[in-house]
Amino acid sequence: MNFNKLEAFILVVEKRSFSEAAAALKSSQPTTSLKIKSLEEELGMELLERGTSGIQPTPAGKLVYQAAKEVAQRWRRLEDELHGLHDTLTGTLTIGASTIPGTYLVPNWIKTFRSLYPKVDVTIEIGDSKKILDRLLDHRIDIGIIGLEHESTKLQFRPIASDSLVLITPNGHPMIHSDDSEFSQIKQYDFVLREKGSGTRKVMEDYLTLHGCSLSDLHSVVSIGSTEAVIAAVEAGLGISFISKLAAMPAAKAGRIQIIEKFDPYLRNFYFTSLTDAADRPIIKEFTGLLFKQ
Repeated sequence: MNFNKLEAFILVVEKRSFSEAAAALKSSQPTTSLKIKSLEEELGMELLERGTSGIQPTPAGKLVYQAAKEVAQRWRRLEDELHGLHDTLTGTLTIGASTIPGTYLVPNWIKTFRSLYPKVDVTIEIGDSKKILDRLLDHRIDIGIIGLEHESTKLQFRPIASDSLVLITPNGHPMIHSDDSEFSQIKQYDFVLREKGSGTRKVMEDYLTLHGCSLSDLHSVVSIGSTEAVIAAVEAGLGISFISKLAAMPAAKAGRIQIIEKFDPYLRNFYFTSLTDAADRPIIKEFTGLLFKQ
């Protein structure tokens, strides 16, 4: 069995495209197609089929995909252990992060890590907390930095940083100079929300519940997939919103939006999460040690 064939098959399944898989492999589409065809001939069955939503694995392909992921994971562990014998940390660390930590926290951590281990290649994937957890459980990333905990024996979680949720408004909004400190006043204004699955949205729901409100009480005008897009929408006057203070402060200092201070900020944690059975991989172990020494 040729490991390169399995690697090509994994990428075709995940990207649902021969051309995108070939680009990731820095190869040509015909070469990638030949690898898949050779793998199918070796196993004696079709592994892929074309559907309306792109390329999909057949039932046999799904079994091969899961087995291939396990092989790839074991191979990466072996590479880590072999590199560890030479006291040189090399390889690739793939970090999945939700928007806020991925934008405002992770880059500085990576800078420090790579100053110590310059031979390690680091990749950051940004997505909502649910997506990051799914990718971690599917072995597509090595660690996650997200705003939600999730009960699972396969994962371990540790608080790594804190933030708070604050209310932001456009410049010139009526709430800026109002003396009304009743939380319920937010119901009369248009709201910009983060998309479903977002850690920020979940924390916002908890915050509203604390004040006897719910999302259904708000006049939502749009749901948006990133915090920066929410800030831009508020700046444009589409509505008000609750967002991370880490994200709000630079925008407020730049005069783009206003932070309303009349409500107590709602504290939240970000969590470092990794697969329980991967915690001892040298790259993950060193990165974890670095973060929790700070």
